[in-house]
Amino acid sequence: MTYATRGAAKRGLSSDPMAEGDTIHRTAQRIAAALGEAPVLSAAAPNARSPLRRQSRRLDALVGRRLERAEARGKHLFLNFERDLVLHCHQGMRGSWRIYRRGEPWQRPRAGAWVVISTEAAEIAEFGGPHLALLTGSELATDRRLRALGPDILGDGFDVADGVEALRSRAARERELGDALLDQTVIAGVGNIYKSEGCFAARVSPWRRLADLSDEELRGVVLETASLMRAALESGRQPRDVYRRRGRPCPRCGGPISSGGQSDANRTTYWCPSCQP
Repeated sequence: MTYATRGAAKRGLSSDPMAEGDTIHRTAQRIAAALGEAPVLSAAAPNARSPLRRQSRRLDALVGRRLERAEARGKHLFLNFERDLVLHCHQGMRGSWRIYRRGEPWQRPRAGAWVVISTEAAEIAEFGGPHLALLTGSELATDRRLRALGPDILGDGFDVADGVEALRSRAARERELGDALLDQTVIAGVGNIYKSEGCFAARVSPWRRLADLSDEELRGVVLETASLMRAALESGRQPRDVYRRRGRPCPRCGGPISSGGQSDANRTTYWCPSCQP
């Protein structure tokens, strides 16, 4: 999904630290609105640990260029500038973007930013995160991790059948559903919140093996997950029926919500044992 540049910057906007696909798509929208069609006046990497310190010439080359489009694919953000320069960012669990009007006070020290891009009206800054690079389109096309991504659950062409097919063809049959949903090479964009909330909405246990699930059950999980993420993209509010609600009453049946570490990564899964047998 791509976003045309439009509008003016809004005060103090930033991405949620729990960056899932809806957060990245919303960040792309906000950055496009903030930068608009104005040329870049300055681009810098204040933090000495910024990966862009090694790309100073390319960073300098951003000056005078305009943002053509901001786009997201799964949990990856791409800022496409004129004359074939793309800023590629993956925030991970700790990275975040901040958007300011020029001249307004910052909520975090500028010296900590990995990159700051300024126009006459706005400044955008990225703090932390595991990946930040300024690349040409051809270089981006050779990125193996990007080429391995599954279909973006918030992509314009995504269909529920795409998600079911991906779970059947890209994930091992013996894997548990919750584990497979977090694999970005299967379906891109789903994180821990929507893994739990999507399975809850579909009344399917995230602990069941893919081999034991019917296509109808998988369709329900993919449909509910995609619907929740699209609603959050529009509203900015992520669901919290079960996520981080261990021990609290299930909003559907009143039974206690459970949690437990899942897969080798031991990511915490939340579910209702009564509603999701």
